[in-house]
Amino acid sequence: MYHSGVNNHEAKTVGRSPGCSVVLDDRSVSRRHATVQTTEEGYLAVQDTDSSNGTWLHRNGRWIRVRRVILGAGDRIRFGDCEVALERLVELFGERTGVRLREGWNARGRPLVFDPAVTLSQKPRTVLEHPRRNPLTGDIEENRQPPGTQGQGNDR
Repeated sequence: MYHSGVNNHEAKTVGRSPGCSVVLDDRSVSRRHATVQTTEEGYLAVQDTDSSNGTWLHRNGRWIRVRRVILGAGDRIRFGDCEVALERLVELFGERTGVRLREGWNARGRPLVFDPAVTLSQKPRTVLEHPRRNPLTGDIEENRQPPGTQGQGNDR
């Protein structure tokens, strides 16, 4: 994934220390566990600071340990054993900064970003009448046979 550098002047800290921007009172969290920053494009990035218990990202149905990651709207983040809501990390930078989450679109096609300047016209909206998950690819697609009509003849 290509992205530009990180704005270090906007860095916030996560950890057990009272001086951190996000204080997590848990033994699994290091005193200065991670930093939260924005990229030049305004995306939210988390970087582990060599913590003992790691920074964990939940993406695509599984937890993976990360050193540095740019967050998406569907992600979950954990510092040691403490999960922190993405909204809490976005709020560290205030509304005026326009912090965004990558690939921030929900199933209904509405943006899940925290930037009020983003409009629906920036991504085409796809509406499925009878959505289903393709068992081979895992993609969400239109079900050609509406629910309740499988196995029935055309005489209906």
